[in-house]
Amino acid sequence: MKKLQKSEYIINPDEKIVTVADSLEMLSLGYSNMTSWKCPRDIEEEELAKKIDTLVAEISNMGTAIFNIHVPPYGTTIDEASELDENMRPKLAPGGEIMKRPVGSTAVRSAIEKHQPMLGLHGHVHESKGFAKIGRTLCVNPGSEYTEGILRGVLMQIDLKKGKIGDFLFTSG
Repeated sequence: MKKLQKSEYIINPDEKIVTVADSLEMLSLGYSNMTSWKCPRDIEEEELAKKIDTLVAEISNMGTAIFNIHVPPYGTTIDEASELDENMRPKLAPGGEIMKRPVGSTAVRSAIEKHQPMLGLHGHVHESKGFAKIGRTLCVNPGSEYTEGILRGVLMQIDLKKGKIGDFLFTSG
């Protein structure tokens, strides 16, 4: 097997704090809380909280920090997923509508509530495109339609001097 070479341009940010621009620090974590599918990167909330706390300790300016955490915070509009029955099929409400429930992380929500970073970048819950505010923190989930070959993202205007998010735009292509 060929050994990969290091690059000065490409960094795997998982479980690291990386400087994005000037003093803009980004905490990145690719884990999620436990799911019905028991994926390899699913961990218990307590372990997720410890990983976040370890990384938070390395951030020098929380006012302009970005939390790039795969799983969204619990109880927001960006963590709504289909409620599943015992056979892993979506439950239907009377009338045939798919029932939804929050599946985000309580550890992520708690960390955002406590530390109030400028921005939270999330994914994981493909059907929950949107944004939510937790205190001063703007949290976004661009959603996903990868089975249809559609890439989704978010463009943002960030004012580093004021530590604020300006306009943002959901994109797809």
